[in-house]
Amino acid sequence: METYELNTNVSTVIDENGSLQKFYSLTNQLSKTRHVRFTNKLDDADNIEWHFKYRGHQLTLQYNIYNGVTLMPQKTKDINAAAKLAVKLKQAV
Repeated sequence: METYELNTNVSTVIDENGSLQKFYSLTNQLSKTRHVRFTNKLDDADNIEWHFKYRGHQLTLQYNIYNGVTLMPQKTKDINAAAKLAVKLKQAV
């Protein structure tokens, strides 16, 4: 199993009031329109993280009951890719 080093200092809020339903809607959108395949899923009671690769960049879509839906890079080098994808996801919200 891969280990991930999430850089939460650069996470981008997609929808701060986002519900679990919104999270699943965004994962479906990523899968269908961006051809993303999720590589690892962590599901806790108040936090869900789904890891995926997008155009060679390792990213994580997260749902947290306190922070809503956020997107973050798994590595510092993927910050720009995460920011660009976040803009596209925000438009879909």
